[in-house]
Amino acid sequence: MGTRRVQSYPLVRIYNSTSYNASGKVEYASIFCRDDNYYVQRDETWEASSRGVCLVTKITATVRTPYGNIEAEPYTSSGTSYSQFAIIQVGPNQFRVTRVVSSARRRRKC
Repeated sequence: MGTRRVQSYPLVRIYNSTSYNASGKVEYASIFCRDDNYYVQRDETWEASSRGVCLVTKITATVRTPYGNIEAEPYTSSGTSYSQFAIIQVGPNQFRVTRVVSSARRRRKC
């Protein structure tokens, strides 16, 4: 018998597109996966140090503005393998964590 190789998901990356620093938590679906706490400066990207086969269920963010700390609307899922996320500003003192979708078009195979 050959050895089995376990695939892992890409590392979670969170881009902070706001003008303020932020911190939060990445929560995973399994009790065997350790949640990640993160801190990311404005216009910077945070990357998890490991992930394995852990599905993301929730990403929270607290944005530190001159008007106080503001809780962003979190990203929630029953469990996703997606890895690219962003903290965005959606209104005055309103923020959201969202999944980043590539704008690159894929070619269809005929």
